[in-house]
Amino acid sequence: MINQIGCNMFQKLVAAVLLVFFSSSGHAGLLNKEGKWYGYYGWNRAEYSNSDLHLTGNGYDFTLYDVQATDRPTPTALDPYLNPAGLTLPQSNGRVGYYLTDTFSVSFGNDHMKYVMVQDQTVAIEGYINSGSTTYAAGETIDLADGGFLTFEHTDGLNFISFEFEHFLPFWVSEQAEAALSAYWGLGYAIMYPKTNATLFGQARNDQFHAAGYGLSIKAGAELLLKYDFFMRIFVKSGQIEMNDVRTTASSADRLSQEFTFLQTAIVFGMNF
Repeated sequence: MINQIGCNMFQKLVAAVLLVFFSSSGHAGLLNKEGKWYGYYGWNRAEYSNSDLHLTGNGYDFTLYDVQATDRPTPTALDPYLNPAGLTLPQSNGRVGYYLTDTFSVSFGNDHMKYVMVQDQTVAIEGYINSGSTTYAAGETIDLADGGFLTFEHTDGLNFISFEFEHFLPFWVSEQAEAALSAYWGLGYAIMYPKTNATLFGQARNDQFHAAGYGLSIKAGAELLLKYDFFMRIFVKSGQIEMNDVRTTASSADRLSQEFTFLQTAIVFGMNF
């Protein structure tokens, strides 16, 4: 009898130890990210502050003040949002990262935003055109509704190609260790690599990718991590963009500079591996 009781107690003890072990392993396994890579893809919407556009070239040097701009989302449909051949057509986010620890990662990727100058607006202008034959004094305005003067957009990409540092803060794991929630935040430094679509005075546009400046960003969001290392993240990112070497027309002498802030919201889907 004593042996039977001892055997039963030993079995229960072993079962309890195994239960704790596998329960802990599941929790630790789900949040054990150190040494893993991850990748994700998703979509964004963006808002931009007004910015001053300084345009220079042969025979002109003028500034347009407080110019408004918006993003340009692609209409929601399976194609191109889920078409592998059209991944860069919508406003999208793609990134690859590496976990230095369970809660810290570094990553590299591109936020493919779209920036479109609002055409129907009147803005202040100052400077000269045609080597001074047309001069605009401080306080004068110009109507941009006539696209023959200037159209300006980064729609083949306001490409925010960045390195980011991220910190994850887990706060919930399911009892079966099949799901976990984490808050996270990050800092980033970006090279701006737009393909600018612009026409100025009716001239042919440049239409080539070009390193135009840099950007800084900070973001915060939440991650839902599922069994088998699949995850979904939603986040808000804000930052400052400074571009002092934007190509506008086919002439290599024509340049534009601007600086502005942005606010981006995004949802992405990915996997740790």
